Order: sequence, then structure tokens, then C-alpha cells
Amino acid sequence: MSVRCGIVGIASALALAGALAPATARAQGGAEPARSSTPPEEAQVIQLVTLPSPGSPIVSIRAMFRVGSMDDPKGKEGLAALTTAILGEGATAKRSYKDLVEALYPLAASVQARTDREVSLLTVEVHRDKLEELTALLVEVLTQPGFAPADFERHRKQAESYLTTTLRAANDELLGLELLQQQVFAGHPYGHAPEGTVAGLATITLDDVKAFWRERFTAGNLMLGVAGGYPEGYPERLVAALVALPQARRSDRPLPPPPRPQGREVTLVEKDTASVGIHFGHPIAVTRADDDYFPLMLAASYLGEHRTSHGRLYQQIRGLRGINYGDYAYVEHYHLPPFTTNPTPNVPRRQQLFSVWVRPVQPDAAHFSLRAALHEVDRLIGQGMTAEEVELTRDFLVNYSKLWAQTLSARLGFLMDSRYYRMPYWIDEIERRLAGLTAEQVNAAVRRHLQTKDLEMVLVTDEASALAAKLRADEPASIRYAAAPPAEVTEADESIQALPVKPRTVEIVPVGQVFEK
Repeated sequence: MSVRCGIVGIASALALAGALAPATARAQGGAEPARSSTPPEEAQVIQLVTLPSPGSPIVSIRAMFRVGSMDDPKGKEGLAALTTAILGEGATAKRSYKDLVEALYPLAASVQARTDREVSLLTVEVHRDKLEELTALLVEVLTQPGFAPADFERHRKQAESYLTTTLRAANDELLGLELLQQQVFAGHPYGHAPEGTVAGLATITLDDVKAFWRERFTAGNLMLGVAGGYPEGYPERLVAALVALPQARRSDRPLPPPPRPQGREVTLVEKDTASVGIHFGHPIAVTRADDDYFPLMLAASYLGEHRTSHGRLYQQIRGLRGINYGDYAYVEHYHLPPFTTNPTPNVPRRQQLFSVWVRPVQPDAAHFSLRAALHEVDRLIGQGMTAEEVELTRDFLVNYSKLWAQTLSARLGFLMDSRYYRMPYWIDEIERRLAGLTAEQVNAAVRRHLQTKDLEMVLVTDEASALAAKLRADEPASIRYAAAPPAEVTEADESIQALPVKPRTVEIVPVGQVFEK
């Protein structure tokens, strides 16, 4: 793969000053990879990542700003996401949003916008024959936002609807997955959904959005990615065209350590639902930039790779017992897992969490299912993986990960993430770093970073009081099957049923209060 990564200052971009510097070496160490010690002359620059593919008729452009929900002012949660939505899917100073859509339509292009905890992203793809026309519109979108009152109200209502209708009412799995993150990072800059809170959205004004754009959506905070069959010199010309971006310095955004759960802290979300969704996890001091990430990645795949059926969690809970649809484990944030089968690029985070997702179960199986998932994680930590299990999981993961970067846009996105983490290209690094791993190395990394003693647990249920009573009493869990399971399952169930949960706290939260403030 031919790759160029570098940093282009506004002045040097105007001069189109030659080749770009290579990506910096990967960071080592703890929860937050070392931030760039940016020299003063680089404080007001656009970081440029290029991925030329001369044979491709498509050009993909990704503008990733170092601004996310962690930058929302207190009391105005949702400001970053609202600003991004208005910027990418709103009027410009020259044309209404309707006119912008009509101008993009003949190009078969559209600007997509989204915000996560640390970054906000705007993406577009176009046939190279239409690149110049698309570029003029994209530069207009990024540098001349119109901030129309109608766009402001439309996007604010959409954000509120996402919190109150999509998360609270329509999708129990997204509700539990998002709330787990908020519980794990309570009181931390990551501690609210990117879309904000209902109360925060109500306080945001259009003037807030305009000021936030000027202060945060700056040249210094922009990583610009360009991939595909673009003409020579095009990325540098695009950088030069973005000279009209606000010229503030790059944001210095240190993160405090995430809070650590004290024992097992259970949150039961009470809502009218026919099943029980189960989620638990804790923060970990590992990102893709760290040596221990790769053995943990392999261990999580063995435990339960996202949307696959080979993992221990899936095989034990669904395969042998038929309790639910699927069961998975993660050692980093996974974007919108109910709707995605592969990792999503451009949601990098300097602090991560280990989590387990038990997809909804029947209420009478919830207490047992929680213990079964805990049992599998405890088994991994206590017994570890065998050399054969490491080899089989490694072979699967090396080949499976190639599918994550099938598209030009995805490859560019993962390359930009690697630049963000200051490491080599992630997809290639997976194969290189997994190749030499031994069972001893994997098991040692698991013991260093994973545990079940101190956990945040989130369960979405209609029978919160009854489930809370069971959890507090901590008596053996019962389980009934439609057909008699194999003898080995019945034997294993005896130890799972008796496994203590020992919650330190059990809190019941009505669904109407979730994401409120």
C-alpha cells in the first residue's frame, strides 16, 4: 500500500512544498498515548494523510477534526455534534441546504457528518471526473457555513429525537450500549453521549454553534485524508483551498484518568420491554498504540468476536444453551454495533473500555445469563488460552481483519486512525503483531488488564424490581430449557448457577430519566 502521511502548514500548502513527512513512530505505554509535542510553527497546520490509488476512478475525502463530545461545555452537552451536523448537512453562506443537495446530486455525492467522543468527521466520495466540482462545494461547506436558523432547529430536534425516541424507546440494545459507556466514564469528559443530553440541547443557541465552530473547527485541529485516483498535487491544492478555515492553534486536550468501579455496580433501566439486555465492562489502560493491545485483541476475539459465532461466549450461551441471538466481547469502543459487522474507522479514543454484550434474553434467563457471561470471562482470566486456541484465533483474526478494509474509504479511515494513534497502519500491524504471539504472552496481558471484580453493569428490563431483588439476594440462578441439554451443559450449569454476583450497588433508573441531563 502506497501511503503518505504528513503535516502541511497553511503557508507551505500555498507554496505546495513537495513531499510530506512520514508518520511518527507509534506511542508506547499507558491509557493515553503521548500527545504530540507540537513545535510552535506546527501549531496552525493541517495534518494531511494521502493514499494514492491511480487505478481507482473514485476519490475519497475524509475531514477529521480533533473536536468531539468531550469538548462540549458543561450544561451544553451536544454542542460538538450539533455543530458538526449543521456544518456537514446544512446551508452554506452562498446557498441553502436544498440548493447544496441539488448541486451535489449530479455528482452522485453527499456530505456525511458524525461526531464521537474525541473527533468529528465529514466524508465524501466522488468520481474523479467530477472532483473539481466536488472540491469547490466541499471547501464551501467547510469554510463558509451558513448556520441557517432552520438547519439549527432541524438538527437540534433530530438530536433530541435520537436520545428520547431511538435510544430510550426504539432500540434497547443501543440504549444499554450507550449507557454502559456513560457509567464507565461517569464524571469524565467521555461521560455523555455524543448527541448530548436533553437538557443540554435545550440550552444551546445558534450563537453557541457559531462560536464553537470558530474556536474548534480550525486548521490546527484538522486531519485531512485523501485517497483514490486523484491528480498529482491535488491533496496539497485542497489544503491550500482550506486556508479560509479559522486559524486557531491546535487544541491541547489532556484527559483525566477514567473512574474505576468500586465492586460490581449495577444499573437497571426500567422500561416496557419483552426481554433483558445485559452489558458490563470496565476501563482499560490500553489503546491500539500499546503493545498489550494485540494480545488483548486476540483474547477478545476468542471470547466473542463481534457478530461472529466462533467465540466462547456465543458458543456457550447461544450455541449450547439457545438462550439468545449473540454474545460478544470488546477491548475498545465499537461504533453502533447493532448495525455494523466490521469496525468503523475514525472513532479513535485515547482511553478505552473492556466490555461484554449479551444480546437480549428472556426475563427468566437474565440472572443466569449474566452469571454465564461472567463465568466465561473468569475462565479466560483464570485458565487462559491454550497454544492451539491462540493459533486458531490468530489465523482467523489475521484473515478476518483484511475484510474490514475492503473499501477505499475504510482503508483511508483506518490509516488516519493509525496517524492519530501514532502507529503503523493498523490493518497491516494486526498481522505483524499477532504473528509472534505466544499463549503465555496473551494470558499475561489478559491477567494484567482484564478483571471482573470491579465492573459497571447495565441491564435493560421491564422487571427491574424483581431482578434487583434477585441480584441483591444473590441466590443461585435458575435456568429452564425447552429441550434437555447435553450432560456436560447440565454439569457446567451447576457451577454457573451458584456463581455469586455480589453487587455492591443496585440502582433502578426509569428510562425517562436516561440521557436527560
